[in-house]
Amino acid sequence: MSTDRVEGWVRRVVAGLVLLLGGVDLALAAAGRPVPRAGLFAVAYPVSVVGGARYLLLAAGLTAVLVSRGLSHGRRPAWWAALVAAGVSLPGHHLRGGDLVGMLVAALALAALVGAARLFAARADPVLLRRGVGVLVAGELAVLGYAVVGLYWLHLEPPETGRAAWAVRDALRLLFLLPTEAAPTTHHGHWFVGSVRVAALVVAIVGLSRLVAAVLGEPGQHRDRDRVRRLLDAWATDSLAYFHLLPDKNWVFSADGDAFVGYAVVGTAAVALAGPVGAPGSRRQAAAEFHRMCVRNGWTPVFHQVDEADRVELAAAGWKFLTIGEEAVLDLTTWTLDGRPRKGLRSALRRCERAGYRVVDLAQPIDESTMEQLAAVSDSWLAAGGHRERRFTVGRFDPAYLRDTRVVAVCDAAGTVQAFANILPAFQSTVATFDLMRRRPDSVNGTMDLLFVGMVDRLRAAGFTGMSLGLAPLSGTAEPTGVADRALRLLHDYGERVFHFAGLRAFKAKWSPRWVPRYLAYRSEADLVRAASAVARVGELVDPRGPLGRAVALLRRFPVTAAFAAVELWLMVVTALDVRVQGALLARFGVSWHALAAGRVWVLVTSPLVPAEPGLLWSNLVLLLVVLPLAEWRVGSRAVPVVFFLGDWAGTLPTVLCAHLAALAGVAGAAELASVPTAGSSAGSVALAAAVLWTLPAGWPRRVGVAGLLVVLLARVLLAGHLFDVQHLVSALAVLAALAVRDTRAARTTRPG
Repeated sequence: MSTDRVEGWVRRVVAGLVLLLGGVDLALAAAGRPVPRAGLFAVAYPVSVVGGARYLLLAAGLTAVLVSRGLSHGRRPAWWAALVAAGVSLPGHHLRGGDLVGMLVAALALAALVGAARLFAARADPVLLRRGVGVLVAGELAVLGYAVVGLYWLHLEPPETGRAAWAVRDALRLLFLLPTEAAPTTHHGHWFVGSVRVAALVVAIVGLSRLVAAVLGEPGQHRDRDRVRRLLDAWATDSLAYFHLLPDKNWVFSADGDAFVGYAVVGTAAVALAGPVGAPGSRRQAAAEFHRMCVRNGWTPVFHQVDEADRVELAAAGWKFLTIGEEAVLDLTTWTLDGRPRKGLRSALRRCERAGYRVVDLAQPIDESTMEQLAAVSDSWLAAGGHRERRFTVGRFDPAYLRDTRVVAVCDAAGTVQAFANILPAFQSTVATFDLMRRRPDSVNGTMDLLFVGMVDRLRAAGFTGMSLGLAPLSGTAEPTGVADRALRLLHDYGERVFHFAGLRAFKAKWSPRWVPRYLAYRSEADLVRAASAVARVGELVDPRGPLGRAVALLRRFPVTAAFAAVELWLMVVTALDVRVQGALLARFGVSWHALAAGRVWVLVTSPLVPAEPGLLWSNLVLLLVVLPLAEWRVGSRAVPVVFFLGDWAGTLPTVLCAHLAALAGVAGAAELASVPTAGSSAGSVALAAAVLWTLPAGWPRRVGVAGLLVVLLARVLLAGHLFDVQHLVSALAVLAALAVRDTRAARTTRPG
């Protein structure tokens, strides 16, 4: 086993111990048993006298759970936080019952943290670090002020030292989750003390989460960017070279500074762009430095789109490879418009010429009016074809970016830009590369062909021998023979639906290029899945919308879930604060035979919205967080309320009717059952779950899903025998029957003849 894998395994074991410690701390803190004596080390905590040790365990447990994931990735801030949590936990546990287990786990976690300290060296992002410290300091100061003011005016009997000094002292104790010197005796006093502790915990959790947030590469400084530019000018020959200068890149340099690796961090992986760039004698050194940096920070290293020359060099350093596609390179020395294969292309060019289209070079710097035209072309192209901006191996529309490159455009007779492309600096390569290539959707058919031929003529005249058409992803991959190849094939099938890989390959192939393989370089088979996942995500742009914009978009996507959640959460909070409200809601809005007989039919609409019991019910939370969003995604926003209410009624009405008939027949207890109002969303939730399962592909997936639901519901009826279990089963059967009838009728109407 390699050293890297051993160190990763050790980090995960330590993280697991800390997570276990957090769970033990939280469990014993929740138990809240009084502590009669000092612990193993005879430390007489003042808090132990009043049973306050559980507050320390609560804080330590939350900290341990929160930082465990950061520990698994080797983050130094997480290590420090875990060390403090373990140090607090060890004397906080006492030798009685389960506390002995807590002491043993705390001691083991503390020893593991100290023994493996060198493995936790991942740096924190300085921006997140500053924000985390700021949140902790400012937030805790705000909580302290709130506590001082509240305690000063709280009706307690402070010591003789004075009310102000006592308020500050007790506020500090509350800030560290310690009990106050004078215990509150009123309902408001208990609530206030609890609110201070909750506020302090929330601030600590938010600040701590920022401190141990995912480690991001240090952003490139202008000085480093200048070094990268000089090395590119001197040594770069790869068609992707210019993308090292995009703002999403970080760089790590060789010890002599004559080579570098450009990379971006995605989650816990660092994705390098192509191979190292620089002097031949320093490139391998830069790759080794990149690998050491990844090990130090707990990242999975991967090189994306490595060419054949870099593959040979990296293979000598122990890297493994996977073919991920082929780059199409057009030979400008032999390519021609002549011949029968180019007949269709010549026709397209003549059509554009008749429309008055011509290819022009845009003068740099591009003026504002022309840039506005380019932006209009780009926006229409993005909107019309379902395209989206990406990054890493491509650029995106940005005026500064376009002004730094050569831009070729197609203009009509009126001078309006119909299409454009930007040509990137080639540095030391004789193969040119273009990036953005966009057109108006209503431009003449063949506009892109005209632009393409115009670039070929200009690059050939400039002395270039080739033009890169970019990568055809997963083109040229071998037939599936192992796990990696089968994963590639599955990825190709998915990419064909989303990115149309086959169409991309066909467009490039019509220009008769030569195909050059590109590789993914990774360290071990165990890293391959994480590396491939990072490569798939590295090109995605971060959502530019703020939290408010994302929240609004989420509300628009799930309006029914949002509305239902607002009503349910409000009712659950109200009934939790005053259980008497629950009785009033049931009496007024619950469904029963007496209510229906009295003409209050509207209770059929209100009863599914009223919580069955006061407080925060786990069943309602599952409905809000799982069932409703899933149903709205699979079934649709309009269908969700229909299925929910009809499913509820299908189970409720027969139940109410049967209870009334049983009461008329003199069945014992039936009269009370018919008169007592009931409520709750469980029947509607089961109906939605049945509808979601029906959306599974026809055949065994749907049969297995539906059968599983019915088996669970039937088992509850047979084993528990509650009336609501019968109601749930009836609701599910009614919805499934209705959907089956609908599909059968739809199949008949579409059947030929």
